[in-house]
Amino acid sequence: MFQFGEVGKNTTTKSEMILASNGRGMSLPGLTWLVLLAAILMFFLPIDKVAASPTASTRSFMEACQVKHNITMEELDEFPDEPDADEVEMKFKCYAHCLLFGMGLLDENGKLNVEYMHDVGILTDPSYESMLECKAANDMEDDPCEYSFGMMLCARMLGTEEGGSEENIEDIEEEVEAKEEEERRK
Repeated sequence: MFQFGEVGKNTTTKSEMILASNGRGMSLPGLTWLVLLAAILMFFLPIDKVAASPTASTRSFMEACQVKHNITMEELDEFPDEPDADEVEMKFKCYAHCLLFGMGLLDENGKLNVEYMHDVGILTDPSYESMLECKAANDMEDDPCEYSFGMMLCARMLGTEEGGSEENIEDIEEEVEAKEEEERRK
């Protein structure tokens, strides 16, 4: 798996990630960033663009991926802030793939469709350019779980570059819940 800052090694070092995030480092604990990304993407995606989700509910969708890969909320909460991709259990990497696949963000080749994400406004112009660089480095990965996890690490890094923080989690969760309620009423 390759990520930003590839310099002869397959994973990005802590110092490279901090440099890439303008010195701010990673602000979200554990896999909160992964769940948060899924919630954000589900909030911005039109419901007809979400492929194969078990229900229309974002929370249910994420829970289905957790169940499928035998991951508890405690495990997500205890996930390291700065994971070494080589030491992360495969079930977490496959959880990332489950989320991306279920949200319809992978193209017919199983690679992240960043053009679509940019077209619908999920990625800003600067994030789009950065994600293209990350995608180019990761697209040579054949394992779908390794690929998806690498892309999620990239998205996490992009989130910190754009000012993503723990304080935003509650606001985003409220927005997601409001959208879910709106969908239930339809």
